[in-house]
Amino acid sequence: MASPSFKDLDLPGVIDTASTNFIDEFYVPMLSRSTTYKRGVGFFSSSWVESAARGIAELAENGGKSKWLTSPILDETSLEGLKKGDEAKRDEKLKESLESSIDDLEQSLAEETQNALAWLIADGLIELRFAVPDNGLSGEFHDKWGIFYDADGNKVAFHGSQNDSLHAQRNYESYDVFCDWRNDTDAERVEKHEERFDRMWAGEMPNVSVYSIPSGIRRELIDLRTTDDRPYELSDGAGNESNSIVLRDYQREAVDSWFANGKRGLFEMATGTGKTFTALGALDELLSTNDEPIFIVISVPMRHLAPQWADSLADFGLKSPTYCYGSRNPNWYEDLQNAVSSFEHGFSNLEIIITTHVTGAKEKFRSQVSNIDGQTLILADEVHNLGSEYLKKGLMPAYDFRLGLSATPERYYDEEGSKFLLRYFDGTVYKYTLADAIPEYLSEYKYYPRIVEMMPEELEEYREYTHRIIKLQNDDEDDEEVLERLLQKRAQILKSAENKFSELQDITRSIDVDHLLVYTNHEQIDEVQKILTDEGIIQHRFTATEGDDEREQLLNSFAGGRYDALVAMKCLDEGVDVPSTRQAILMSNSKNPMQFVQRRGRVLRKDPDSNVDYAEIYDMIVVPTMNPDAELLESERNIIRKELDRFEEFVENAKNERSARMAIQRIRTEYQV
Repeated sequence: MASPSFKDLDLPGVIDTASTNFIDEFYVPMLSRSTTYKRGVGFFSSSWVESAARGIAELAENGGKSKWLTSPILDETSLEGLKKGDEAKRDEKLKESLESSIDDLEQSLAEETQNALAWLIADGLIELRFAVPDNGLSGEFHDKWGIFYDADGNKVAFHGSQNDSLHAQRNYESYDVFCDWRNDTDAERVEKHEERFDRMWAGEMPNVSVYSIPSGIRRELIDLRTTDDRPYELSDGAGNESNSIVLRDYQREAVDSWFANGKRGLFEMATGTGKTFTALGALDELLSTNDEPIFIVISVPMRHLAPQWADSLADFGLKSPTYCYGSRNPNWYEDLQNAVSSFEHGFSNLEIIITTHVTGAKEKFRSQVSNIDGQTLILADEVHNLGSEYLKKGLMPAYDFRLGLSATPERYYDEEGSKFLLRYFDGTVYKYTLADAIPEYLSEYKYYPRIVEMMPEELEEYREYTHRIIKLQNDDEDDEEVLERLLQKRAQILKSAENKFSELQDITRSIDVDHLLVYTNHEQIDEVQKILTDEGIIQHRFTATEGDDEREQLLNSFAGGRYDALVAMKCLDEGVDVPSTRQAILMSNSKNPMQFVQRRGRVLRKDPDSNVDYAEIYDMIVVPTMNPDAELLESERNIIRKELDRFEEFVENAKNERSARMAIQRIRTEYQV
């Protein structure tokens, strides 16, 4: 049965209290169809809470969450203290001001509403933050607007004069209502209101400061509960209810192996074989068989992977996570404190935190998590990154249960880091290779190596660096720093070979471009985009400079066919689900197998909406020249060998292995490798 949609409702462009009961005819129908609700409004007061709690309980029944921005009631002294104080003083000023409101709530609210509010906050289904105008503004935060989201991705925004209070229901008030599917003007208005809320929630709005609710106040609100029974059904789960998801046989083996190893271990699984799904299967089983409260930290290498993990948690019916890293949540430290506090005071028997490897290694993060009194688990995605000197700090001894995921857990040229990861996670407990997964679970693919030679002037410069390198290597007092710099400059000539651009043109002209990824580097990306555009290919760059929301939109547009191609640098290497990809052109590669194995994996995920039998990978292999003299033959042989390591990794499981090997045979002959 399809989820109820906003489109089922006949929503006028303007509603008013003279002809519409806002609660029964607007809020309840909208909230009962919503998965997320964002609201900015008036004051934190008993009448505000009464209306909010009643409405949000409807949302909770639907498995949704809400975010509320409101103005705290502050006298002038408290307001100035809030604006000027450091973190501890700021929380104290806010706490002092809000404590009287807590007393008011307890006296004024009906027990049913009081319990609803307390349980909603305890379950993390309603988040409160307080907005205070400052700098160029004075007075109060007095705006009133909101955005609803349904399961189909439809959005409705409203803006008007009404506060969420019983008194406001008696006034003549009105809302403008905007539906993003109605027309371009409405869609633009929805986007503006959404952007305004998100910027303010993140503390990015000039002249408005935003404060998280102090942990002490949160506990006092939760303590308003007078019953152990929720006044609604918690449909987004305490994490231990059964679900209909069934693991594949090999995923089931991986989970069993992890349990047999004392709930510790590494999953070494080929990209695209469902590492995330398998890990959450282990998590789900742990929660269903474990009677103890547990605090879970999911650590990801890049921030744009966090929403994918949150979506996967929802697929398993697991509790919605708290995002704890700066770009997504500037108040992450306060939210982490609140999560730890709720867990340790027994308000919650399950907390799930999603952080990044960098944030998880910070002392502020570690100090909160390391002293938790209760069971803890670390789930580390793309775990090979965590072997570095700084990031390994995030792998604390305090974690009771440990699960690491990677297609390539061994660190390239870092034996010590690799050994550390194996020790910390107590070994690799399950391995599933690309050959194991093709063709049942991953797409078959054809591999086309394309030989690219240097231009004459590039070759001349390359030879010059080679002479200097050889001379320095033969010097008994060689300067390692100078040598390293020369090697890097010579390698850059290979990476930036001009003939790659003409090769790109040849490839795109010889194929029907269909969901193409082009991997390039910083120096090439502008020219690559120009070439694709000149060839009539609709493309967009996908780099570290795009924000989380824009990246998600780009991936959706790419999957839907709005863009023929994405031009990516490193940020599409790890963990991003792009199952719609059918073709890839590798213009820039490192010799690190972690990178090129991940890039291949982006192309091999099966897309249920595609009828294409196999994927296509075009790989540019750069050589100085196909007619090397004795000097080049001697100096380049080892470099060519390393370049062909990638070729061997790719060709081994290709449908066209024989013809692909024939395509590079001349390199082997000329360079005697």
